[in-house]
Amino acid sequence: MPDPGFARSFWLEEALAHDPGETCPPLRSRVSADVCIAGGGFAGLWTAIELTERAPGLRVVLLESDICGGGASGRNGGFVSSSWWDLKGLTGLFGRESGLRYAQRVADEVHDIGRWVDANGVDCWFHAEGILVAEAGEWQRGAHDGDVGAALSLGVPEAIVNVSAEEARSHADSPTFVGGTFVEDCAIVQPARLARGLRRVCLERGVHIFEGNAAGRIEGGFPAVVHAGEGAVRADQVVLATGSWAAARPEFRRAFSNVVDYMVVTEPLGDRLAGIGWTSMAGIGDSREMLFYLRPTEDGRIAIGGGAIAVIFGGHVGRSCTHDRRVAEEAARGLLWLFPQLEGVRFTHAWGGPIDHTVSFTPFFQTLEPGNVYAGLGFAGHGLTQTKLGARILASLVLGTDDEWASLPVVGPPLAKVPPEPVRYPAVRAIERAIESGDRLEEAGRPRGALRSLIGNTPSRLRERLMRGR
Repeated sequence: MPDPGFARSFWLEEALAHDPGETCPPLRSRVSADVCIAGGGFAGLWTAIELTERAPGLRVVLLESDICGGGASGRNGGFVSSSWWDLKGLTGLFGRESGLRYAQRVADEVHDIGRWVDANGVDCWFHAEGILVAEAGEWQRGAHDGDVGAALSLGVPEAIVNVSAEEARSHADSPTFVGGTFVEDCAIVQPARLARGLRRVCLERGVHIFEGNAAGRIEGGFPAVVHAGEGAVRADQVVLATGSWAAARPEFRRAFSNVVDYMVVTEPLGDRLAGIGWTSMAGIGDSREMLFYLRPTEDGRIAIGGGAIAVIFGGHVGRSCTHDRRVAEEAARGLLWLFPQLEGVRFTHAWGGPIDHTVSFTPFFQTLEPGNVYAGLGFAGHGLTQTKLGARILASLVLGTDDEWASLPVVGPPLAKVPPEPVRYPAVRAIERAIESGDRLEEAGRPRGALRSLIGNTPSRLRERLMRGR
C-alpha cells in the first residue's frame, strides 16, 4: 500500500483523468455578486445549483481554496446514505414528527440525486441498490434493533429491516456475517465524478467559480465583502460551506470536532469479486463502534475506510489530516478481516481527510450576524445526501423563503458545543483509542472492559443527554 498523502484520492485522480473540466483561475480583482458561496464541495455546489434553479438571474460567485471536489467531497466513501439507520436518535433529538420528517426528506434526496445525474448527463457510477449494515460477529448483534423498532412504531417498517445471516451473506460472502439490517434508500457513487459534474453544470448555468481562492476575512454589513487572496467579492448574501476548514473561524471553533478518516482501494479484482459472492453494487458497513464501510467500484475494485480515526488539535487542517499511515492500514486490515479470501490483494491508493463532527451527529444551518451570512456545516461523514438537502435549506435562507426546508429541525446553531482546547484534543483522542481498542478486543473474542466502555460511550451519553434535554 502506498503512503497516504502524496497523491490525490483514487476518486479525484480517476475523475480528473476522465474529464479535467474547464479551467477556473483564481480571483485577482474585486467583483460583485448577489450571493458569494465559500466552498466548492458538495454543500457549496449543490447550493449554487439550487439557487440557479429557483432564481435563474441570480449572480452567484463560488470560491474554492483548492479545486472543486478537492476536499471531503472527493475523498469520502461514496455512500449516498439515508438516515434511517439513525431513526431512533433523530426522533429522540427532534421529536417523533420532526425527526421522522427530517429522515424522510434525507431519504427522498437519495433518489433525487439519481434523477438529477441522469437528467444532467453526469456519469458518476450512481447505483441505488441499498446498503447492508452487517453484524460481523456475535458481538455486533442488535446494533440497530432500536432503529428497526422505531421504523415499525413510526409506520415506515420498510425503511430499515433485519436480515438473516444467509441474507447478509447473499450480498457478499464474508465468514464474519451473522445477520444485519438492510436499508434500501441508499446508493453508492463515484463522489469526485459527482462533484466535478456539479461543477460543470454550475458553469453552464453562469455560476462564476474561482479555484485556488480561500475565502478569508468577511466584512459584515449589507452588502458583505469576502476577501480572497488578491481579490474580493462584494455580495448581498454569503454562504459558508467549507466543512472542516470552517474550524479556523472563531464562530465555529466549538461548533464541531475535526476527526480524520482514511480510505484505501484495491487493485482491480477481476473474478475475485464474484469469488466472494459480491456481484451487486450495494455498499456494505459493519456494526462495530468504529465501523468499516466498503463498496465496489465500476472497474472491479473494493474501496474501504474506517476502523480507526485520527484526531487533530484545534481542528487545524494540515499534514496530520492526510499522512497518517497507521489509520490507513487499519482500513486495509478491515478488508482482509471481513474477507480473508482476498489475502494477498494489493492496495493501489490510500488517502485521508477531515470530518466535521458535531455533538448531536447532525448538521446545522445557522444564520450569522448581521443576518446575511449563512453556514451549512457538521455533516459528520454523511454529507453526500445531507448536503443536497442542505442546499435546499441554504437556498431558502438566502432567498428568505419560509418553506418546508427552512423549517426543518436542523436549521439553527449546533445543538451543543464541543469542549474548548486544550481539553478537546486529549478527550477525543482518549475516546477514539478506547473505541478502537475495544473493537479489536471484541473482534478477538475478548470483553471490551468496563473502562473502555465508559470512555468510549462518552459521545453516545452526550447525545442521549441532548435528547433528554429537548
